[in-house]
Amino acid sequence: MTGQRFPNTIRTQKSGCDLRRFPGCERKAAAVIMASDHSSESEPAVGTSRIWLFVSFVFVAIIVGFLLVLVLRYGLSIPRMDDWDLMPLIANARKGALTFSDLFAQQQESRTFFPKLIFILSGLGHRWDGRVQMVLSIFICCLTSLGIYGLLRKCALSAKAAGVAVVMMALLIFSPVQYELWLLASGSSSFMPALFIVGGLFVLKTDLSVSRKFWLCACLAFLSSFAFANGLLAWPLTFPLLFRARPMLQWKPWLVAWLAACAFCCAIYFLGYQPPRELPAFAPPKPLLTYLLYILAFLGSGLGRAGNENPLVTSVAAGAFLLLGYLAALGWGIYRWRDREFWSRMVPWFSLGAYGIGSGVLAALGRIELGVLQALASRYVAFSLYLVVAMIAFVTIFAAERLAAPRASGAKLALFTAAVFLAASYVSLEILCAAAAVSSIHLDSASARVGQGAVLFSQVIDSSDAIRRTNHPAPNVVRQNANALDRLHLLRPSLVRSTTISKLRHADADKINVDGWLDSFAESRQPGMVAARGWAALAGQGRSADSVILAYEREDHEWIVFAISSSIEMRPDVARLHQHPDWLWSGWRVVFRADAVPKGANISAWALDAKQAKVYRLGASADKFDR
Repeated sequence: MTGQRFPNTIRTQKSGCDLRRFPGCERKAAAVIMASDHSSESEPAVGTSRIWLFVSFVFVAIIVGFLLVLVLRYGLSIPRMDDWDLMPLIANARKGALTFSDLFAQQQESRTFFPKLIFILSGLGHRWDGRVQMVLSIFICCLTSLGIYGLLRKCALSAKAAGVAVVMMALLIFSPVQYELWLLASGSSSFMPALFIVGGLFVLKTDLSVSRKFWLCACLAFLSSFAFANGLLAWPLTFPLLFRARPMLQWKPWLVAWLAACAFCCAIYFLGYQPPRELPAFAPPKPLLTYLLYILAFLGSGLGRAGNENPLVTSVAAGAFLLLGYLAALGWGIYRWRDREFWSRMVPWFSLGAYGIGSGVLAALGRIELGVLQALASRYVAFSLYLVVAMIAFVTIFAAERLAAPRASGAKLALFTAAVFLAASYVSLEILCAAAAVSSIHLDSASARVGQGAVLFSQVIDSSDAIRRTNHPAPNVVRQNANALDRLHLLRPSLVRSTTISKLRHADADKINVDGWLDSFAESRQPGMVAARGWAALAGQGRSADSVILAYEREDHEWIVFAISSSIEMRPDVARLHQHPDWLWSGWRVVFRADAVPKGANISAWALDAKQAKVYRLGASADKFDR
């Protein structure tokens, strides 16, 4: 009777109170109910959550550990590519000549103010080591993954569902597919915008006041804007989404304040901005289909750019599938427009997906002149992967919601089968891409070590060709900056200052720790040039030689360095003979001017261990060169 007359009345057997008629009993009844729930359900639930949290942590730690081993093994301590643009900052900071304009200056299209500060701090030690910055990139991604896990848990997902989702996301976040950035010291700036956007989204999910959320999101968006060019996307993708996630009576003043903060940041960002001359024109007239193919290739490159014969076709197909999935999720959200709880759960993933798509659009506008294939660049995966992250979250939320609803067992089985199929397809593609990327890391590292040798000898011989091919397109910039850094004792090891072998650390190859051969001389395609070929490996360190130098013998029996290798070559015969896959790229090639060697002089080849600045004389099939 009571239940029929007063449907909102709550009774408890333990309290004996009608909470509608006697509100004073509410606290007592609630305490009794919470105690009962805690004793019967909360403790097992907490224990299960901790188990899944631990399992997820272990799997993510394994993924991160594998990447860390790759970075420490194949990363180099010397600057490379974009790193050289930042090295004058360290030199100026050491000399007390650093200015604000140095920090605010453009780096291509970006204002990398805050990454520059971190880069300078990395050079305050006794020596500069680029691998410190590479490890920082991994740490930034760890913080991003931690924030993503927090967002998953705040979306009312169980610890099990959140754990499985974050492990699948970590497969791509820490994938070797991004090797161009993992092995670049200055690559850490590319990972920062995602961290700041995830941080802003996490702030929106907290119980802080609107004003505190505003200021925290504004600070994170400002940091993102001055970390990398696409970091400006943080302004539309963080705080404004609060208005959709929760009802607000006075949202207009906050929106106006946010737009004012965004305008202020953009005004600072574009103050004195100049389009980089060395880059293609922005938004050139191209067919719309060309732009679309570029964007799709960009979005799908993390799952299709390696491990198959047609990476462009696979990447475009994967990108199209991901984009259609995102649009379907957006349509689902529009269908449930009035469901604020649903939007509160989905807003973070709409934002991260839009970050990936927006980054693709910006890349297409700025790089379309380089061709659609350029969209497969390894460094772009750091941005496009967040569309995949969003799709994993969408599928997880959808599956959890539908499986929890009262439905027929057959429908639930079909839904579960579809989710498992999608997960298995994703994991298979990612593993194939990661495996192929590891091979690319071997090649990229071998090529980078040739550049390291070229920098090491840049002050005493002309190593411009090797530097241009493997280290930086402007050899003169490298030569000048390397000399300045070496004078400040920042490079490890120090640059070579003599061409006389006897003044260098040297030894003969012992066939055990160091092995290799000078195979032959042959006329080059260029008139007056000669090419020497062979192979060399630092067997004791399990890798091919960093570089190879050639020296001729003077009349006083001193060996004088006159040329250095500028490229590597595949030697499957050597790798097969010695049963070592890292020796596949042990082949070397040195091109030199015929008149650089005295007529009839003996020539020797020396394998270089750039980490120790030590050379080892190789065996020779032909050691006398006659013009």
